[in-house]
This record gives sequence, C-alpha cells and structure tokens, in this order.
Amino acid sequence: MKRIYALLIVSFVLSACRSATNNYVIREAIPKNSNIAVLVEGDNDLKNAVFMEFMKGGYEVKAFNATDFYTTDDVLDVKSLKKTAFVTNLFDPKNSQRQVAVADKVFENIYKLHLFNFENLKAEMLQSLKTRLGIRYVVLLSLSRWDAGYTWARAIKLDNMQLVFVQNYHVARKDDLKSVVAQMIEIMQKGK
Repeated sequence: MKRIYALLIVSFVLSACRSATNNYVIREAIPKNSNIAVLVEGDNDLKNAVFMEFMKGGYEVKAFNATDFYTTDDVLDVKSLKKTAFVTNLFDPKNSQRQVAVADKVFENIYKLHLFNFENLKAEMLQSLKTRLGIRYVVLLSLSRWDAGYTWARAIKLDNMQLVFVQNYHVARKDDLKSVVAQMIEIMQKGK
C-alpha cells in the first residue's frame, strides 16, 4: 500500500513539472540581415532585452513602436470633437428626442465607417513600413506572461502580406526571457 502511495506521489510530482512544448508553423525562414520591426508589449527593459536578442541573432532591427501605426487624425474622422456635441431643447420634448436619435445615428455611422476602413488602413500602414523604412518583416511577440509559462510569436512578410511564422511556446522551468527569445529566433532562421 505504501508503494502505491509513493508511486502516486511521484507520478503527481512529475506530471506537475512544467516542460516546454513548442508548436509552430513556418512557411519560410527569415534570414539573418533581414530588416525587421519587432512589436512587443511590455516595459522598456523587456523591449530592450528582446531587441538585443534579435540584434545578436543578426537581424537589422528598425526603431519602431506600435503607436507609429497611426495618429488621431488617422483614427478619428471627426477633426474637432467639439463638433460632435449636440444640444437638446428642453422645452420641446418631441424635437429633443429626434435630435438625440439623429445624433446617435451620426455617431453610429462614424463608428461603422472607422470599422469598415480599419482593414484597409492596416494594410496601407504595413505597406508604408515597407516603403518608408525598408522593413521586410514585422515580428509580433507576446512575452508579457513568459514567466507564467506562455508566449507566442508571429511574423508577417510585407512583400506579399503573408503570415510566414506562427509559434506557441509553453515555457519550461529552466527557461528565462533570453532563452525563450533565442529559441524563437533559431526557429525563424532555420525554417524548420
């Protein structure tokens, strides 16, 4: 009976240990010396650590932030937010309700127009990265929870706007941020 309990405890402990599982699909390798933009969420220390690993990996990392994609003029069709305010007539409730309904419809149309144009705007901005900055690949990384055990990466080739690399990496206990990013870079460069 003691052996059974010992075996159960050992099997529970072994199953509780976290090991790295690496799931990825890659259409083509992203060669060294490629001009890339790396987008990663996090504080500056995290970003700098990631950028350094890509530079050590032989990539030409362009200075770029996710906020460089747009300005408020690109997002808002209304240039002056004061013009979106409306006044209701307190003395004429029927007219007031109609004014509110018209204003709501205007706001709804602005929102729908923004959503309709979003995909086109995104494609135009990615193409401008290619032409203005000479970026060939955009690499998107989620490393904010790397110490909790999960990360992912994606790469878009701007020549044809194709997704060429996708990776889900469940971090092992032995991993640190440097090893996680280095492993992603290794797979990107090898192509398999």
